[in-house]
Amino acid sequence: MNRFGGLDKGILKSIDEGKISRHQLLAIVSVSLGMFLWGFLLALAPLTTRWSFVPQSMVGYVLVSAPVALTIGNLTVGKLSDGYGRKYTFMLTLALYGVGTLLIVFSENIYTLIAGIALAEFGLGGEEPTTLAYLAEMMPIKRREEVLVGVTNIANLGAAVAAALALVTGMSVNLQKEFFGVTLGVALIIMLVTRLMIPESYRWIIFKHEPSGGLNLSNLRLRLFILVSLAITIVLTYALLALVMGPYLFPTLTPWIVLLYNIGETLGGVVGIFMFRRIKVKQFTLISYLGGFVTMLAFIPQILLIPHSLLAFLLLLFVNGIFGELGWAARIILEPELFPTKFRSMGIAVVRASAYVIYIASIFFTASFTLNEYLLYNAGLWGLGFVAALVWYIAGTETRFKTLEQINEERY
Repeated sequence: MNRFGGLDKGILKSIDEGKISRHQLLAIVSVSLGMFLWGFLLALAPLTTRWSFVPQSMVGYVLVSAPVALTIGNLTVGKLSDGYGRKYTFMLTLALYGVGTLLIVFSENIYTLIAGIALAEFGLGGEEPTTLAYLAEMMPIKRREEVLVGVTNIANLGAAVAAALALVTGMSVNLQKEFFGVTLGVALIIMLVTRLMIPESYRWIIFKHEPSGGLNLSNLRLRLFILVSLAITIVLTYALLALVMGPYLFPTLTPWIVLLYNIGETLGGVVGIFMFRRIKVKQFTLISYLGGFVTMLAFIPQILLIPHSLLAFLLLLFVNGIFGELGWAARIILEPELFPTKFRSMGIAVVRASAYVIYIASIFFTASFTLNEYLLYNAGLWGLGFVAALVWYIAGTETRFKTLEQINEERY
């Protein structure tokens, strides 16, 4: 016992080296449901563009409401998480997207719908950096990467479930609202119960009392270049391919595109967990972004040789979704590992907000794109991620099997 909130630093060693405890398991369940809702509600933006009271002229505003609110939520709540604690933030964000969910389910006009999406995504945007920080700080070192990948992969399942429910209910807005409302309500109740039972992050309690550790400028620049580049690639390609392309280019296929891409992403998360048991983080990152880049380039011969084959197009989209999740997994792991505890959540928020700002601009920038232009733009985004992954493979540090403190003591 000592002055650090009544906790001894020795507890961090037991967290890093021990098995997953009951409290850690409750935390995994709670934040997994949070990620499920994150994916579910993110998918609602494109899916609700087909609701009868949404005019075509307002589709762009429905789509942009989610990333705008996510960006603001990341930056606002990310700061609160570092200052007031992870558990406090979890309860705040739960309340925010709980109210947002009610507005969506009971919306009768475009303005209530947009307000509900925005409020829900504000809360979930704030929960993103908090979730990554909490899991990285509280999970055993030998399971940290696997837990981060497994938990965040639940977001893809949430989006796939939303798309499946939209397909099952057809064009019935009221039926969709009932299915969406029941799914969201059950998840919110379980989350409230489990979040009341989980502890605050021990690492945050201890290190909030210590002077901020410094990163030398060269380390910080390299980390930010890598993380922002990876985030731009994954945030934009997922959003543009899974969420935006349907309403813009294939309106009647929107639920199928959301479903197919997210099934691919879900499968990619399972593959990623098995890969992490065999290779290191730097290798995993390079393979993921190389695969995403190559599968995106594969759309070019498909367009040239069999441009009217919907099956070939959707198959490539599915395969790219697998690598999209692998790239997501690599980024999810590196974000909390490369920032010190005292500003881990805010650091993650800044990285993500950088990508979301470009995503918001891209929604309007790509609105008049042809399919060929759309795919070439996404290929360029994957190229950026591959270059960043290659730089990290050459110049970065390996983070696997190291404590968060050891990683931030590295000089490279």
